[in-house]
Amino acid sequence: MAKILVIDDDITVQLVLVHLLEREGHQVSTATDGQTGLEVAKQQHPDAIVCDWMMPGLDGLEVCRQVNADPDLATAFFILLTAREDVDDRVKGLDAGADEFLSKPIEAEELLARMRAGLRSRRLTQQMAHTNQYLAALVEVQNLLLACNGHCILYNQAIATLGKIVGASQVYVCRWYSDSDGSRKTLLQGEWRENQENLSTDPPERDSVLSPLKTQLFPNWLEMLEQGQIITDKVADLPLSEQDALAALGISAILILPLIVDAQLFGWIGFEFKHQNYSLSSSEMEILRAAAAAFSLHFDRWLTEEELRKSEAHYRAIVEDQTELICRFNPDGKLTFVNEAYCRYFGINRAEALNNSLVPFIPDLERDIIQYPVMIHESQIVLKNGKIRWLQWSDRAIFDDQKILLGFQAVAQDITERKRAEEETLKALHKEKELSELRSRFVSMVSHEFRNPLTSILSAADLLEYYLETASTEKKLQYIERIQSASNTMNELLEDVLVIGRHEANKVMFNPTDIDLVEFCEKIIKEIEFSFNKTNQIIFDLKEISLPDENPLKLNNYIGFFDEKLLRQILVNLLSNAIKYSPSNGLIYLEFIWKFTEVVFLIKDNGIGIPSDDLPHLFESFHRCQNVGIISGTGLGLTIVKRSVEMHGGHISVESEIGVGTTFTVTLPLQL
Repeated sequence: MAKILVIDDDITVQLVLVHLLEREGHQVSTATDGQTGLEVAKQQHPDAIVCDWMMPGLDGLEVCRQVNADPDLATAFFILLTAREDVDDRVKGLDAGADEFLSKPIEAEELLARMRAGLRSRRLTQQMAHTNQYLAALVEVQNLLLACNGHCILYNQAIATLGKIVGASQVYVCRWYSDSDGSRKTLLQGEWRENQENLSTDPPERDSVLSPLKTQLFPNWLEMLEQGQIITDKVADLPLSEQDALAALGISAILILPLIVDAQLFGWIGFEFKHQNYSLSSSEMEILRAAAAAFSLHFDRWLTEEELRKSEAHYRAIVEDQTELICRFNPDGKLTFVNEAYCRYFGINRAEALNNSLVPFIPDLERDIIQYPVMIHESQIVLKNGKIRWLQWSDRAIFDDQKILLGFQAVAQDITERKRAEEETLKALHKEKELSELRSRFVSMVSHEFRNPLTSILSAADLLEYYLETASTEKKLQYIERIQSASNTMNELLEDVLVIGRHEANKVMFNPTDIDLVEFCEKIIKEIEFSFNKTNQIIFDLKEISLPDENPLKLNNYIGFFDEKLLRQILVNLLSNAIKYSPSNGLIYLEFIWKFTEVVFLIKDNGIGIPSDDLPHLFESFHRCQNVGIISGTGLGLTIVKRSVEMHGGHISVESEIGVGTTFTVTLPLQL
């Protein structure tokens, strides 16, 4: 049901419009002049306005202008009633912001059809705007977490951002950890409350009111979170034992998102709702999942840095407990003195060290030694046992009374563990950056790829509804086919994203079975030729490499031990791409080669080819070649193919030439 405002000085027209719209289930208000209509609109914020053009005082054109100038009213669907048919008049109406025109006398069915279409469009616009708010919140959370170190104000702002966007009463970030005695405990990492900007990081025992989400979760909830599941429900729909604990705190709904670090449950983000209108769409839920993943990455980085700090503390303790390496050497690098720590470190005695041995680094004699007598630098060395170590040297120039250089004295510390820790930290940060960029590309791709099919579906549905009585059967079928085609496109996109998600989470199972490969290939070819409905012909060619006489395997027995689902993904994606990027009458070749220890699939086309700059990135997620033009695609197909090939222990290669065609070669080991 929508709120609709009718503005018309003709009472008869008002009554007719009210009768028609109320019969559709809408809530209708009326006004007899433009000024009154604007006042009612500001009070009620209607979803749609039907306004007459010709009225005394404030006419419909001016009402339309003022409505569109008001941010609180501009989203209303505006229909202008007019007896004017001139093009110039319609241009004026469009410039004023009118969404539709209806000529008097009004056709009832046309009014209702256009009103339904307009309200649908308004709902879709609101949904997109709402989704964009969630996406903006996700980006803000990611940026805040990337910018903060440990528990800082930016971390608390990220928690507050999530609480505000979902309209929660309270938000908790909790950690689930093992205590020193082996028991599992909960630690409150951060909290945000509605109408309270101050965030708390106090432990739960300091809170005056304890929520089940902040202390110990119900056992079945913990099991669900450990499996990566989201817990979301209204309290009234929960079991009675869980209702009592939550209802006593005035909670009407809950949402708990797991935080997974190193494939283990690290903790959770808990949302409490005290109002009754809790509702989240599937797209909003996925965005919140991505926000939880950002928190998980933040904690992963925090744990890595914590380990680095422990490693550095351990290193400092070792250095403080041992004697530093000390040596002296001439300007030509020959050692003149070494201490016992130096000898123990390098596994030599003092005589060996001083027997024309050189200092294990190249002295910097290019600097102004008088002005800069001390030099600190690092060098990598190889010990007698073959181990590679890093040393940090501090060498000082030694002069006589006449400022003549006598030599150098150097003090060294082993910094190998610190260097390794720094390297691991850099790797972790690089991984976090790559995942952040992957998420950004994912959000951008999904937003772009979903918009076109959604627009096609909405447009075809509106046309089908509007011309339901007058359109021919053939025309109706065309609208239905357009809806089906767009739906299939969205379904394929979702399936590709889900497959990639399962690969990323290592949840793709490898279940090989015996497969008749010739029969399997022929079946795949028939399915693809039928589904694409193009004039392309797929030519299947079987080749067999002769086996040695001593091998007992019978010829013409093409049974292989492969995962049927993964093998289907490989062939369907490669053959579909060959057709998609080839001319409508082009020939596609599937060549099957049976060898002694492996099988080879060659998929050839005479299509547009792949630019050489794109070849190194061909199997990266969301990558699309620069010459695909308007040909639709997600950039996930070849990523799925490569991972499916690798799960079989095989490999894939590609050769391509622009304007000539492309050949993909898939080699899989033959397990008999």
